[in-house]
Amino acid sequence: MARSGKGIHRPRQKQRSTPALVRMVLMDYLLMTIGCIIMSLGLLWFLDPYQVTAGGVSGISIVVKNTIGLPLGVTMLILNVPLFILGLKVLGRRFGIRTLYGFVMFSLMVDMIDKVVYGMILKKDVYLLSDPETVSILKDLDPLLAAIFGGVLLGAGLGLVFRAQGSTGGSDIIAQMAVKYQISTAGQAFMMFDFLVITLAAVIFGGIEFALVGFVALFVSSKTVDVIVEGLGNTKGLYIVSDEWSIIKDRILKEIGRGITVLHGQGGYSGNEREVLFCVVTRRAVFNVRQIVIDEDPEAFMVISDLHEVYGLGFRPQKETETPL
Repeated sequence: MARSGKGIHRPRQKQRSTPALVRMVLMDYLLMTIGCIIMSLGLLWFLDPYQVTAGGVSGISIVVKNTIGLPLGVTMLILNVPLFILGLKVLGRRFGIRTLYGFVMFSLMVDMIDKVVYGMILKKDVYLLSDPETVSILKDLDPLLAAIFGGVLLGAGLGLVFRAQGSTGGSDIIAQMAVKYQISTAGQAFMMFDFLVITLAAVIFGGIEFALVGFVALFVSSKTVDVIVEGLGNTKGLYIVSDEWSIIKDRILKEIGRGITVLHGQGGYSGNEREVLFCVVTRRAVFNVRQIVIDEDPEAFMVISDLHEVYGLGFRPQKETETPL
């Protein structure tokens, strides 16, 4: 998904050396390439052989391939090129070279793995599962399992592309144009487009089961993208409201070894001023913090929430998120 970091005001950031920028850019493109390979394997191993569509341009390509025989990669490229050109005209240069690289690489990898790796190097018929004898362990795989594992690979690859600030085009472009013209939110645009693609597949392939497994694949891939991009939520954010806040604060600092922030709050009903403790700890330390709070004030109010990305002292180091090209 193409991202724009442009704003009216940007705080001054430490300038990186040219070699550091080059390494960062190369790592991003390597990550996008690996992501495209993983997505391609998800299509070739699981989704296409069992006619499972998880929405998007890749889903349309599966329908086209199984109806008129046009290769997956070629179809994706044909569909993405006009969308990319339209996106450039409507949204400007914000898409940039990373979106172009993303959808071209994805299209190329699908057909290269299929034709070159399977056909020329391994001397196998095209499409790994089209010839079940090629990999007997996946012979007659249940379509539901194909949808689940295909969705995992598709989402994992797409998540890597997103982490590298890239995009594979397709529905990303449609969604951002919908937002620009205030037709819908990005999430609603994705949902509508994917729903139409999966419904089309069910009509073409002639069965509601194709729609059902398609929605399973879509759900699994979306959740996998979230895990790859945001992490597993290994860190927790804790808000603690207690009359014994000072003792609780001192014990957390001493026994847990984590920093803690004292926020000044006010009760919405009583109007009384209260001190609110906020701290970020690992999942393993949550039990210890809870035990401290229970020991000091069993009536304390405490909120525990998942945090996907935490930067700063004791956690991930801060880094510049924007890179050229």
